[in-house]
Amino acid sequence: NITMPIEDLSVVILETGFAQLTGSLLAEFAMNDVVLLVCDASHLPSGTFFSFHSNSRYSEMAHVQVSSSEPLKKRIWQLIVRQKILNQSSVLGALGIKNALHEIVKQVQSGDSSNREAYAAQIYWRLLFGDFTRRDDANIINKALNYGYAVVRGCVARNLVASGLLPCFGIHHDNQLNQFNLVDDIMEPFRPFVDYCVAKIDFTGCSDLSPELKNRLISVLLCNVNMNGDVVSVLKSAEMMSASLAKAFRQKDSSLLKLPVFDPSLLNMEVFE
Repeated sequence: NITMPIEDLSVVILETGFAQLTGSLLAEFAMNDVVLLVCDASHLPSGTFFSFHSNSRYSEMAHVQVSSSEPLKKRIWQLIVRQKILNQSSVLGALGIKNALHEIVKQVQSGDSSNREAYAAQIYWRLLFGDFTRRDDANIINKALNYGYAVVRGCVARNLVASGLLPCFGIHHDNQLNQFNLVDDIMEPFRPFVDYCVAKIDFTGCSDLSPELKNRLISVLLCNVNMNGDVVSVLKSAEMMSASLAKAFRQKDSSLLKLPVFDPSLLNMEVFE
C-alpha cells in the first residue's frame, strides 16, 4: 500500500470502475484543491471533479467577468491565439522542423477575426505528424493528444475556479451546452506542450495507451514554462495564468494576462523520455 498526504496531491486519475471513494475523501480533495479525473471504458478522462466557489470574492468576480466588454474579450483572445501559434512554432523548431508560423502571428487581429488559428493549425499538424487528421479518434496519436489535453484541461479548470472565474462563460467559445467554455479558451497555449510530448513518443506497435505512456503524458504538468521571465511548471503556470486573467477582467486591461511560453532552452528532458 502507498500512502501520501492529500495536501501533496494536485491531480488524481481514476481509471478503474471498481474503485470506491467516500464522500469524506471527495470533500478533502475539494478542500485541498485536488483535481479528480474519472476515465471511461476506453481509459480516457471523461469527467472532472474539483473544488467550487472556493474564492471568497466569487460573486464579485462573477459580475466582473459577465459584464466584461466584447472589445476586452477580443483583445484577450487575440493574445491567446498569438501565444498558441508562437508555441506551436517553437515546438516545431525544437523538433528540428523549419516553419514560418511566427509570421502568421503578425496577422492575428482582435478576436482573430480572420481565423489565423485554424489556418496555422492546418500547417502545424501537417508539419508535425504528416498525413494526419485530428478527426480520427482511433489513431494512437489522437488518443495520446486527447489524454494529455484532458489532464491539462482539468488543471486549468481547477485554477480558473480558484481565481473566482465562471468556467461556463468563455472569451471566444460560447457553446451553451459546454460548461467549460472559458477552460477551452484559456488552455489553448498549453496544447503545444502536450503536442511536443506526443511527438517525442515512438508509437510503433502501439494501438492503445499503456500505463507507461499515460505517465509520460501526465508528466507534461511538470514541464518547465517561461511565464513573464519566471521558470515554473505547467501546473504552476496554469495557476498564474488564471490569476492574471481574473486581474485583467477586474482592471479591464488585456495586457495583464500572463501566458505560458514554450521555450526549448528550458525543456527538462527527463519529462519527455
